[in-house]
Amino acid sequence: QSVSMGGALAFWLGNPLLNPATLVFMGFVLGWEFTLIRVAVGLVMVIGIASLVQRFVADTPAPALPEAALPAEAPQGSFMARWFQALWTLFWNTIPVYLLAVLALGAARVWLFPHADGAVGNTLFWVLAMAIAGCLFVIPTAAEIPIVQTMMVAGMGVAPGLALLVTLPAVSLPSLIMLRKAFPAKALWLTGGMVMLAGAVTGALALAF
Repeated sequence: QSVSMGGALAFWLGNPLLNPATLVFMGFVLGWEFTLIRVAVGLVMVIGIASLVQRFVADTPAPALPEAALPAEAPQGSFMARWFQALWTLFWNTIPVYLLAVLALGAARVWLFPHADGAVGNTLFWVLAMAIAGCLFVIPTAAEIPIVQTMMVAGMGVAPGLALLVTLPAVSLPSLIMLRKAFPAKALWLTGGMVMLAGAVTGALALAF
Protein backbone atom coordinates (compact mmCIF):
# COMPACT_ATOMS: atom_id res chain seq x y z
CA GLN A 1 0.00 0.00 0.00
CA SER A 2 2.98 2.30 -0.71
CA VAL A 3 4.04 2.57 2.94
CA SER A 4 7.69 3.60 3.29
CA MET A 5 10.22 0.85 3.94
CA GLY A 6 11.22 2.47 7.23
CA GLY A 7 7.63 2.60 8.43
CA ALA A 8 7.02 -1.05 7.57
CA LEU A 9 10.26 -2.10 9.30
CA ALA A 10 9.41 -0.06 12.41
CA PHE A 11 6.04 -1.83 12.64
CA TRP A 12 7.61 -5.25 12.05
CA LEU A 13 10.31 -4.82 14.72
CA GLY A 14 8.29 -2.78 17.19
CA ASN A 15 5.41 -5.23 17.34
CA PRO A 16 7.32 -7.98 19.22
CA LEU A 17 10.03 -5.87 20.87
CA LEU A 18 7.76 -3.26 22.46
CA ASN A 19 4.59 -5.29 22.99
CA PRO A 20 3.09 -3.91 26.24
CA ALA A 21 1.68 -7.23 27.44
CA THR A 22 5.04 -8.92 26.86
CA LEU A 23 6.86 -6.17 28.76
CA VAL A 24 4.55 -6.48 31.78
CA PHE A 25 4.92 -10.28 31.75
CA MET A 26 8.69 -9.86 31.56
CA GLY A 27 8.68 -7.55 34.57
CA PHE A 28 6.92 -10.11 36.75
CA VAL A 29 8.97 -13.09 35.55
CA LEU A 30 12.49 -11.74 34.97
CA GLY A 31 12.39 -8.50 36.92
CA TRP A 32 11.71 -4.89 36.03
CA GLU A 33 15.39 -4.21 35.34
CA PHE A 34 15.17 -6.56 32.35
CA THR A 35 12.00 -4.79 31.21
CA LEU A 36 13.65 -1.36 31.35
CA ILE A 37 16.64 -2.64 29.37
CA ARG A 38 14.32 -4.23 26.80
CA VAL A 39 12.35 -0.98 26.39
CA ALA A 40 15.50 1.14 26.03
CA VAL A 41 17.22 -1.23 23.61
CA GLY A 42 13.97 -1.92 21.75
CA LEU A 43 13.37 1.78 21.10
CA VAL A 44 16.92 2.21 19.83
CA MET A 45 16.58 -0.87 17.61
CA VAL A 46 13.19 0.02 16.16
CA ILE A 47 14.00 3.66 15.41
CA GLY A 48 17.65 3.13 14.53
CA ILE A 49 17.32 0.08 12.28
CA ALA A 50 14.26 1.40 10.46
CA SER A 51 15.94 4.76 9.88
CA LEU A 52 19.24 3.28 8.70
CA VAL A 53 17.59 0.83 6.32
CA GLN A 54 15.36 3.61 4.99
CA ARG A 55 18.45 5.74 4.37
CA PHE A 56 20.77 3.17 2.81
CA VAL A 57 18.30 1.01 0.87
CA ALA A 58 16.26 2.70 -1.82
CA ASP A 59 12.55 2.02 -1.96
CA THR A 60 11.65 0.23 -5.16
CA PRO A 61 8.00 1.02 -5.89
CA ALA A 62 6.21 -1.13 -8.42
CA PRO A 63 6.33 0.44 -11.88
CA ALA A 64 3.09 1.99 -13.03
CA LEU A 65 1.23 0.06 -15.68
CA PRO A 66 0.67 1.76 -19.02
CA GLU A 67 -2.93 2.69 -19.71
CA ALA A 68 -3.22 0.01 -22.36
CA ALA A 69 -2.31 -2.65 -19.78
CA LEU A 70 -4.88 -1.59 -17.23
CA PRO A 71 -7.85 -3.94 -16.88
CA ALA A 72 -10.89 -2.69 -18.68
CA GLU A 73 -13.33 -4.49 -16.41
CA ALA A 74 -13.69 -5.11 -12.70
CA PRO A 75 -12.17 -8.36 -11.36
CA GLN A 76 -14.30 -11.38 -12.14
CA GLY A 77 -15.85 -13.59 -9.49
CA SER A 78 -17.37 -13.01 -6.09
CA PHE A 79 -15.50 -11.36 -3.25
CA MET A 80 -15.08 -14.68 -1.40
CA ALA A 81 -13.75 -16.43 -4.50
CA ARG A 82 -11.15 -13.71 -5.04
CA TRP A 83 -10.31 -13.69 -1.32
CA PHE A 84 -9.66 -17.46 -1.26
CA GLN A 85 -7.58 -17.19 -4.43
CA ALA A 86 -5.42 -14.50 -2.79
CA LEU A 87 -5.17 -16.59 0.41
CA TRP A 88 -4.11 -19.66 -1.60
CA THR A 89 -1.39 -17.64 -3.36
CA LEU A 90 -0.16 -16.27 -0.02
CA PHE A 91 -0.14 -19.79 1.44
CA TRP A 92 2.05 -21.23 -1.31
CA ASN A 93 4.42 -18.26 -1.23
CA THR A 94 5.09 -18.47 2.52
CA ILE A 95 4.07 -21.65 4.35
CA PRO A 96 6.31 -24.22 2.55
CA VAL A 97 9.37 -21.98 2.99
CA TYR A 98 8.41 -21.40 6.63
CA LEU A 99 8.05 -25.12 7.33
CA LEU A 100 11.34 -26.01 5.63
CA ALA A 101 13.23 -23.33 7.55
CA VAL A 102 11.68 -24.31 10.90
CA LEU A 103 12.37 -28.01 10.32
CA ALA A 104 15.97 -27.34 9.31
CA LEU A 105 16.58 -25.14 12.35
CA GLY A 106 14.88 -27.66 14.62
CA ALA A 107 17.18 -30.39 13.37
CA ALA A 108 20.23 -28.20 14.01
CA ARG A 109 19.03 -26.83 17.36
CA VAL A 110 21.26 -29.12 19.44
CA TRP A 111 24.36 -27.56 17.89
CA LEU A 112 23.10 -24.01 17.37
CA PHE A 113 21.33 -23.59 20.72
CA PRO A 114 23.23 -25.61 23.34
CA HIS A 115 21.86 -26.50 26.73
CA ALA A 116 22.99 -23.98 29.29
CA ASP A 117 23.87 -26.38 32.13
CA GLY A 118 26.53 -24.01 33.43
CA ALA A 119 28.36 -23.89 30.09
CA VAL A 120 26.95 -20.60 28.79
CA GLY A 121 28.86 -18.23 31.01
CA ASN A 122 29.30 -14.46 31.13
CA THR A 123 31.85 -14.26 28.33
CA LEU A 124 32.00 -12.30 25.09
CA PHE A 125 32.04 -15.54 23.11
CA TRP A 126 28.65 -16.62 24.46
CA VAL A 127 27.23 -13.13 24.06
CA LEU A 128 28.10 -13.26 20.34
CA ALA A 129 26.87 -16.86 20.05
CA MET A 130 23.51 -16.06 21.65
CA ALA A 131 23.11 -12.88 19.57
CA ILE A 132 23.50 -14.96 16.42
CA ALA A 133 21.35 -17.85 17.65
CA GLY A 134 18.60 -15.44 18.67
CA CYS A 135 18.28 -14.23 15.07
CA LEU A 136 17.81 -17.74 13.70
CA PHE A 137 14.91 -19.27 15.61
CA VAL A 138 11.23 -18.46 15.29
CA ILE A 139 9.32 -18.25 18.58
CA PRO A 140 5.75 -17.37 19.64
CA THR A 141 5.04 -13.96 21.17
CA ALA A 142 6.72 -13.57 24.60
CA ALA A 143 8.30 -17.04 24.40
CA GLU A 144 11.75 -15.46 24.80
CA ILE A 145 10.87 -14.85 28.47
CA PRO A 146 10.54 -18.50 29.61
CA ILE A 147 13.42 -19.48 27.30
CA VAL A 148 15.79 -16.97 28.89
CA GLN A 149 14.49 -17.71 32.38
CA THR A 150 15.00 -21.47 31.97
CA MET A 151 18.50 -21.08 30.54
CA MET A 152 19.51 -18.66 33.30
CA VAL A 153 18.22 -21.04 35.96
CA ALA A 154 20.34 -23.72 34.28
CA GLY A 155 23.42 -21.54 34.59
CA MET A 156 23.48 -19.15 31.63
CA GLY A 157 25.03 -15.75 32.39
CA VAL A 158 23.07 -12.50 32.44
CA ALA A 159 24.93 -10.99 29.47
CA PRO A 160 24.12 -13.82 27.01
CA GLY A 161 20.57 -13.79 28.40
CA LEU A 162 20.16 -10.12 27.51
CA ALA A 163 21.52 -10.78 24.03
CA LEU A 164 18.83 -13.42 23.57
CA LEU A 165 16.15 -11.22 25.09
CA VAL A 166 16.50 -8.58 22.36
CA THR A 167 17.28 -10.79 19.36
CA LEU A 168 14.87 -13.72 19.76
CA PRO A 169 11.65 -11.71 19.31
CA ALA A 170 12.96 -9.25 16.72
CA VAL A 171 13.75 -11.40 13.68
CA SER A 172 14.19 -15.02 12.71
CA LEU A 173 15.56 -16.79 9.67
CA PRO A 174 12.06 -17.95 8.61
CA SER A 175 10.69 -14.41 8.90
CA LEU A 176 13.53 -13.00 6.80
CA ILE A 177 12.92 -15.65 4.14
CA MET A 178 9.16 -15.10 4.14
CA LEU A 179 9.57 -11.36 3.60
CA ARG A 180 11.95 -11.74 0.66
CA LYS A 181 9.23 -10.49 -1.73
CA ALA A 182 8.20 -7.57 0.48
CA PHE A 183 11.64 -6.03 1.08
CA PRO A 184 14.82 -5.88 -1.03
CA ALA A 185 17.41 -8.50 -0.10
CA LYS A 186 19.80 -5.76 1.03
CA ALA A 187 17.20 -4.44 3.49
CA LEU A 188 16.67 -7.90 5.00
CA TRP A 189 20.40 -8.62 5.31
CA LEU A 190 20.96 -5.21 6.87
CA THR A 191 18.07 -5.67 9.31
CA GLY A 192 19.24 -9.12 10.41
CA GLY A 193 22.83 -7.93 10.79
CA MET A 194 21.89 -4.90 12.84
CA VAL A 195 19.63 -6.96 15.13
CA MET A 196 22.58 -9.29 15.76
CA LEU A 197 24.80 -6.27 16.42
CA ALA A 198 22.26 -4.80 18.85
CA GLY A 199 22.14 -8.09 20.76
CA ALA A 200 25.93 -8.31 20.88
CA VAL A 201 26.31 -4.69 22.06
CA THR A 202 23.64 -5.15 24.73
CA GLY A 203 25.37 -8.24 26.07
CA ALA A 204 28.80 -6.59 25.90
CA LEU A 205 27.54 -3.58 27.87
CA ALA A 206 26.14 -5.98 30.47
CA LEU A 207 29.59 -7.55 30.73
CA ALA A 208 31.20 -4.14 31.18
CA PHE A 209 28.81 -2.89 33.85
